[in-house]
Amino acid sequence: MLAPPGADRRKVCRSGIASNDAHMQSRAWPLVKRWIDHAANDVAVLPPDAKRGARVLDALEVTERSVLGALAVHTGGLAIDHNWLRVLGGPALLEWRDELDDGLLVGHDAAGGFFAVGKEDGEVRYLVPGSLDWVETEMGHAAWVHWTLMGDVEGFYADMREPGWEAHTATLSPEQGISAGGPAPMSALWAAQRDRVRPLAGR
Repeated sequence: MLAPPGADRRKVCRSGIASNDAHMQSRAWPLVKRWIDHAANDVAVLPPDAKRGARVLDALEVTERSVLGALAVHTGGLAIDHNWLRVLGGPALLEWRDELDDGLLVGHDAAGGFFAVGKEDGEVRYLVPGSLDWVETEMGHAAWVHWTLMGDVEGFYADMREPGWEAHTATLSPEQGISAGGPAPMSALWAAQRDRVRPLAGR
């Protein structure tokens, strides 16, 4: 289970879904589809772009045996918990591909937080809104995707959301977040901090 920002890492429990589980099948999509169909959290599957999704596989050098590859081909991403949390898929993965030297952005949230998977260790880390540091999740990409669908997303974001937040996210596109001035492109929220963000590994 992912711990809230600032929580003691010793209290973080590892997800029961290992990163390699998806690789036991010739295609990861049936597994991901089962997660979606039985999700504990509200989820909407964004429309896929099969042709461009195939190009994403080539560009990222992944296959459909991985959860990342399955999301690239079979979805345009996932909107979790009433569009608060977004798991990137389809062409969006390429749109965010070059934003980090040491990782790949794989998700973001309406508060302006970002999730990235490290190129060296494969761990997903979270950039807390307003922070320059990445928080470790102790999960690989597959386990993190499973957590977004089955985990305690509500508890993770409890300190970030005000009553009635659903009304705000309902008016956002999956590529928008909430800023002091109202809805803003996630690209703008990222650009405002990109040059000051510390390396994923913190070194």
